[in-house]
Amino acid sequence: MIDPFGGFTVTSLRWHFMFLSSLSQGLLFASAGFAAQSITQPATVAPKYRTHFVVYEIKKKTTITLFTIDGEWHAPNWTPDGMYIISDMGGDLYRVPVSSANSGTPEKINVNQKMIATNDHALSWDGKRIAITGITPPMPAKILTPADIHNPILIMNMDGSAEHEVHRGWLHGWSPDGKYIVYTQYHADNFDIYRINSDGSGELLMTTNKGQDDGPEYSADGKWVYFCSNRSGKWDGWRMPANGAGPGDKMVEKITNSADTQDWFPHISPDGKWLYTISYPMDHPDHAYIGDGMKIKLLRLENGVGAKGAVLTTVRTFFGGQGSGNTGGWSRDSQKLAWTEYETIPEQAK
Repeated sequence: MIDPFGGFTVTSLRWHFMFLSSLSQGLLFASAGFAAQSITQPATVAPKYRTHFVVYEIKKKTTITLFTIDGEWHAPNWTPDGMYIISDMGGDLYRVPVSSANSGTPEKINVNQKMIATNDHALSWDGKRIAITGITPPMPAKILTPADIHNPILIMNMDGSAEHEVHRGWLHGWSPDGKYIVYTQYHADNFDIYRINSDGSGELLMTTNKGQDDGPEYSADGKWVYFCSNRSGKWDGWRMPANGAGPGDKMVEKITNSADTQDWFPHISPDGKWLYTISYPMDHPDHAYIGDGMKIKLLRLENGVGAKGAVLTTVRTFFGGQGSGNTGGWSRDSQKLAWTEYETIPEQAK
């Protein structure tokens, strides 16, 4: 992919540091020496992919394609009214109408032009604000520590106004009351999960295990934070109390346990009855991968964990990657979940 910084290939910056701390993780890109948090080609460059915005309907147990757009689009987030999907492409943030006459026609959200949007974006539960991790150029010639990358977490109104930086980190979710945001950041030679007040105060380290942790999101009752981790030897979904995992992470609870996939980014439905993951082939434990064999897996929940007899079940296998849905794609009524699938544009495949 062409990078908007000019010369670097960038798709998951945090994975460079995961690679350094655990050589079994990560994928180094030859041109830049780090792996990827998805930032795609600018709109002026011929796109490598076209993107299908796909929805799974819980009651019907079927998938539909909402619309198809050229470019590599990421992490669809439904607005609470169901009328728009928020997504990023080429370092910019967009809202895409779902059901109007302009359905499938992206509308750019005007944010700080110095900020390159990543796929780490999420809407507040009341639908009034967006939180997103951006990257501030220029990129340094050498990236040796996380401090070399300015990855601000920004909060803004839905139209991009009143944008302000609150902290640094890889944003993933809001608490239902809008008081907190949760994110991943480098700590003690690995990646752990943090919570901070949405005004930027009161940072709390939530996990300390030597495994890699990622993708934190709140349950709708605000009592739990779900996340993914490789602390058990492969990537699975976990949860912890909203105040953190406790000393030695003793309060964490494993939620998924697939034998055939690496299960990332557990997204719990607003009604608490379902959880889905973006799952990778077993031989691709790092989320820099884009290719065949990606899966959406669904788990029926009871009291926040797998219901009796329920297993994580594949509902779709597709060509994609972590940008397909690293932040939550549930509709507010918990009846639909959305992600993106990629198709190589033939002209670019020659």
